[in-house]
Amino acid sequence: METREERTSDDVRKVIKTAKLHESELTETTQVLQFPGPDQQNHNLRLMLLDDNLLKEIEAGNQLIFKGDTDENAVLCTSNKTYDIKEAETSNSLLLVPDLLFAASTGLDETNANNSMEADSDSSFERSNTSLNQSAECDEEKTPRNIVFKDILDTFFTYYELKPCKPRLSKLRKLLEPTKYRGSELEYSVDKSKLLTYDAIFDQVQSSREELDEELVKIQAIKIDEHYRLLEFDYEFRVLSYLLDLIDENSWSLDKISKEVTLESLKDLVPECILNAMFMFYSEESVIEDGVQYYRYKENKVCRFLARVLLKSAGKFNLVEFLQAWRDSVPEGMATDESLLAGIALVDKTSTPQVVWGFSENDLPEDINQRFKVLFQTKAKWTVSEISPYIELYATEKLNVNALLTKHARASTQDGVRVFSAKHMK
Repeated sequence: METREERTSDDVRKVIKTAKLHESELTETTQVLQFPGPDQQNHNLRLMLLDDNLLKEIEAGNQLIFKGDTDENAVLCTSNKTYDIKEAETSNSLLLVPDLLFAASTGLDETNANNSMEADSDSSFERSNTSLNQSAECDEEKTPRNIVFKDILDTFFTYYELKPCKPRLSKLRKLLEPTKYRGSELEYSVDKSKLLTYDAIFDQVQSSREELDEELVKIQAIKIDEHYRLLEFDYEFRVLSYLLDLIDENSWSLDKISKEVTLESLKDLVPECILNAMFMFYSEESVIEDGVQYYRYKENKVCRFLARVLLKSAGKFNLVEFLQAWRDSVPEGMATDESLLAGIALVDKTSTPQVVWGFSENDLPEDINQRFKVLFQTKAKWTVSEISPYIELYATEKLNVNALLTKHARASTQDGVRVFSAKHMK
């Protein structure tokens, strides 16, 4: 073990004199910084630059979690936000010294502090010359200085810079895809080892709990026997059909759907947890009569799902025939609209006859460059409204859809309409 280099009061006074300081301006405690030996260095420590939000989280004793697999860039998550982590270099090396004493803790009284501040108004050149003489005159009268050794825990040349970012949620659907629920009669075919609890999902997805909870609702994941599952498309259509059929069977108006009657009527056909979840996903509160809460189904959501049912088969459809079939498929009183096809289908009105075909945002590559490549291979020119549903998930506060298009596509005008095409066309 390395021996500590001794420092005496005389050694300290020589340094003070060389620095052109006056000892009367200093406290009697001198702290000597000691670098650790190679076997004593702690390389597991890292520095982080915190914003006000993160500082408050730590001061409140809340949990901060680093998340990321070996092939992912790490993020830091609070209870409701996700932060991107990047390593930045410092302009100077930083020393971490535990229990380092500052002036107020080493005996500096207010009189000395005030005198020192007033002296700052004097010429610094004159102070430097006089302090050398005064220091030399007073050295013999000084009592021995209090020398304290402080160990440097580590030296840092980099730190972690944290910036708020969007949660990385694309992995969530991938985790749940292999265990989709297709009905109790097909449960035997599900690989039980791939079923995931909430905690198992949270450990693998780079997001805060609040952001994860919102996404689970958005993708309509359902908790079945403690495991979160997605519904297979055909099974979801079966359950939704049960729900909608009750409207005619009970002669309900669209804004007076009875949740109690719905759940009671279908309890033998659909597991309770799925029935409750589906009703929640597709309905909203409407009116209260005689103390009873009634509901209505979300018109746009129902119409959009039934459009996906019609578009599921491969190939292109005659647009006029499709729109008629779509109108016939929805409950009476609900209205379809071509705008509801955004993000799930493409319409070509330049062909004869006009056609429509399924083209879902969920089926596109995650990488933004690959996504743009597929988009422009599918269709050479897009308007902003046409392409937005397929790229808006990459937009941020600082980079909106228009900025994304400027970066990844080429703008032009066609028949007076601004359109975007591949940036590098052959």
